[in-house]
Amino acid sequence: MPETIPTHWGFNNEIDDYSTKFSAFIKTPIFLILINIFSCFMLDNDPKNINKNKLIILIGKATVPLVLLITFMISVFYGLGKEINVMVIVSLFVGFLLIIIGNYLPKTKRNYTVGIKLPWTLNSDENWRKTHRLGGYTFILGGLIFLLSPFVGNQYLILITIAVIFFIPMIYSFYLYKNGI
Repeated sequence: MPETIPTHWGFNNEIDDYSTKFSAFIKTPIFLILINIFSCFMLDNDPKNINKNKLIILIGKATVPLVLLITFMISVFYGLGKEINVMVIVSLFVGFLLIIIGNYLPKTKRNYTVGIKLPWTLNSDENWRKTHRLGGYTFILGGLIFLLSPFVGNQYLILITIAVIFFIPMIYSFYLYKNGI
């Protein structure tokens, strides 16, 4: 194992940051465990403790460690000299995750833990329902685009997709709010 190990990649699949072996194998796992503990704490402690969707909470709790494990394993493989196309792995993982979230997003009821939490969605069940229904479609569409993106090879497609996934439901929700919903 070399003394320095890649720990970050840019959009063009080129390594743009390294860590020492000690940092990569000791500090990074400790940091990742702390992130996981914090994420689980946040998911379990809804300020209003209303309308918790247990499946969505479970997906959130499973996603964080899975992302952290994949990230760590990519660094380990690179450290062992195995060339991996990180953008393909990330695009496929994010694509499947967005499709799963998009499927469950419309099923969530208004809550303060998961979902598209804007002032106007949190104050209206109807605004929440309509926004999350549209959000489900945009997440699924975004997931499909992410799944195809490694084969298209356009890094800007990913950035545009991320913007559309998040801004379209937010704008729609604000539109509903301005129209009394």
